[in-house]
Amino acid sequence: MGWNLFQEDEKTYWQEFEDALPSLTYQQRIYGFAFCFGAGWIINFLSAAFLPRINTPQGAAMFALFYTLGNIIAICSSCFLWGPCAQLKSMTACHRLFATCLYFTAMILTLFCAFYQGDGYTDGARIGAVIGCMIFQMAALTWYTLSFIPFARTIIKTAVAKCCGC
Repeated sequence: MGWNLFQEDEKTYWQEFEDALPSLTYQQRIYGFAFCFGAGWIINFLSAAFLPRINTPQGAAMFALFYTLGNIIAICSSCFLWGPCAQLKSMTACHRLFATCLYFTAMILTLFCAFYQGDGYTDGARIGAVIGCMIFQMAALTWYTLSFIPFARTIIKTAVAKCCGC
């Protein structure tokens, strides 16, 4: 007999988090995924409304904010399908961790370049940095998405190596 006879088993943080979430039916999960994914892409496309004003600090900031927020909402939509804990575990799996870090770094850099107000940071530099980071964010999202398709990244690496003659 141990001394913990009268102590309750302690729940881990993840167990408490999962217990706090209501269980959803399959149909509710599909609706939640579709709504969240659609909302993310709508917000993403709304960022294009700020492209004509991207040469101003406010326009660049709003473009980057809408673009990044749309991507975050779209990626959170898969939490409806798998659940937030399973999604987080999947995102931090060994074979996907680099792609996840790359994607989140791209989003942070996009927002930083848009909102940074340092001396000597001209509007032209802001435009170039925001557009460059947006392209980096697109590439990181593509690489992250390919990590969910078996052998997709290996096929892409092989095709690029053959095209480049590496």
